[in-house]
Amino acid sequence: MKLLKVLKRIWAQLHRFVFWALILSLFWAWIYTLVGDTTRDKKVLLYLETPGLDRRALSLRLEDACLPMEGIKMIQALGFSYELFGSELFGDLYLMRESTLKATLEQSPEKLAAVPLPEGARGYTWQGKVYGLLAFDPETQRGPAMGQIRYTPFNRPEPEAFWLCFDAHSPHLALLPGARDNAAWVTALALLGMEG
Repeated sequence: MKLLKVLKRIWAQLHRFVFWALILSLFWAWIYTLVGDTTRDKKVLLYLETPGLDRRALSLRLEDACLPMEGIKMIQALGFSYELFGSELFGDLYLMRESTLKATLEQSPEKLAAVPLPEGARGYTWQGKVYGLLAFDPETQRGPAMGQIRYTPFNRPEPEAFWLCFDAHSPHLALLPGARDNAAWVTALALLGMEG
């Protein structure tokens, strides 16, 4: 009988526990965002369509290579999916498979920015403009930051080329109107120059 009374008392107070647990989780999420994140205008977002990667290690390597940059506090590597282009979510850089790049240019070319071709780089050309810089060459099996990025999935016998592309709405690409800085371009060149 005592156990039943205790269980009833706990059940009657459960809503309070859930309420305070929710409040505490929201508070700590806010603290984490305040301390461990920054606003969109102060970070470069790099979305990767690679099958396996160590995103945190890649972000730290890019920050070591690029920061300090005026106005930029963070470079964040995140997972990529084709559905990103159907949303209002914008990044700065995309490391994507050639098939994804081709489909994006055919269906939504306004999502990607045409860029100049750096000396010594290979570019993905569409309608006479360069929309991607070669990051992973399937013929040589080489690409940047291979310690953090696995370009070849286990279930696919033929590797595919990966291209580094730029968002047409990035606030960090100087060739776009209204851009704040050129941090996306600096980050792209740093990524393409990374060994192992």
